Amino acid sequence: METGVTRRWWTDPVLARLALANTTKGLVTQPASAAAAVRAERPGIDLQDPRQREFGDYELIEEIGRGGMGCIYRARQRNLGREVAIKLLSAGHRASEALIESLRREAQNAALLQHPNIVVVHEMGEHAGLIYFAMQLVRGRSLSQCLLAEGPMPPRRAAALLRTVAEAVDYAHRLGVLHLDLKPGNILVDGAGVPLVADFGLARRLEQALEVANDGIAGTPSYMAPEQAQLDGAALSPATDVWALGAVLYELLTGEPPFCTGDPARTLQLLLRGHVRRPSRLHAVPADLEAICLKCLDKEPTRRYPGTRALADDLGRYLDGRAVSVRPLNALQRLARWAQREPRFAIAAALALCALLAGIAVTALQWRRAERDAQAVVVRLWQYRREAAVRLEGDGDPAAALSQLLQNIREEGDADRPDLVHDDLLRLRRIRAVGERSKAPAAAGGDDGA
Repeated sequence: METGVTRRWWTDPVLARLALANTTKGLVTQPASAAAAVRAERPGIDLQDPRQREFGDYELIEEIGRGGMGCIYRARQRNLGREVAIKLLSAGHRASEALIESLRREAQNAALLQHPNIVVVHEMGEHAGLIYFAMQLVRGRSLSQCLLAEGPMPPRRAAALLRTVAEAVDYAHRLGVLHLDLKPGNILVDGAGVPLVADFGLARRLEQALEVANDGIAGTPSYMAPEQAQLDGAALSPATDVWALGAVLYELLTGEPPFCTGDPARTLQLLLRGHVRRPSRLHAVPADLEAICLKCLDKEPTRRYPGTRALADDLGRYLDGRAVSVRPLNALQRLARWAQREPRFAIAAALALCALLAGIAVTALQWRRAERDAQAVVVRLWQYRREAAVRLEGDGDPAAALSQLLQNIREEGDADRPDLVHDDLLRLRRIRAVGERSKAPAAAGGDDGA
């Protein structure tokens, strides 16, 4: 064994490239040197042979996965009495310098990450010429296996799962690590349905990614951001992982990623030149969740969510029934969402509003009834004056009768009752005319006497 290689591995703390990688064949591009190193040798361990099952402090129990970089075994660690996942690298001690550098970079990044939704790596080392890493054993399936078995997820379940993943990736971002290979095959779901992010094999330190343009194409085309798929393109950033999470959400909702063909080169062409179809064209998707998904999948990085924290927050708003930032609601829609979130308070408020409206209606009814009663009293008063005017006229006092009618006419005019004004004016003119005729003979008799 080359001592230089051994020294490099034992001084680096954790993780290996494509740890817990998806066992299904994916569209993964790798540096040519790394691919050549992988093809050079495959670990061949016969688990039926007790001697081969003994692997240092570990006992290999069963093979649980196989990827391009090697095999994954369920194993028992003797000194701690626990079960772990052991990943054996194919290249062993003949690993190329490029692969060693890639693994060293990943080990340095992974050493920073201790999060309940990120797969824990316990140790890495070398045994019998094989480089291995011991990782947390996740009893469950990859998200890609879940989709293959069950198809698209219900929207709320998809949103809740992706929010948890986004929060874990945000933790990595805050520690300065970009994942750059987020996809359903690298998200494990345990028996309780809790997702865990695995495989930081393509990860970069954030400050390094922001300083230079993308200098290599590596990742899975169906989940790569446009800037990640171009040499010397825009610098990679947290928005690059936002795109990948948007592609994962798209697949959770529709059953397929935004761009997918049988040819990786064709998929990259669609990624760079095509347009993302609305998820609702493929499957029933709530408008808010579709808006969140399309925000992640904007070709321009600056128009996406600035980071996975903002994405997680919007997914939380959707799950809480509140307005999401990418699709503001009007007042009526906000009220409806509030009623959905707080049904008890909404019912109490509705009852209080109904009581208030009922009180207003009763008050208005009583007010109108009082007005009608007051109007009836006034009309009776006017009728009383008319009758009084008739009596006074009969008693020979036309002046008093005219006074009653004149008062009626003024009040009826103020009350906008032209019909009553007209009737009383006719009565008033008739009384005046009668009075003038009664005075005319008396004046004539006085002239004769003279």
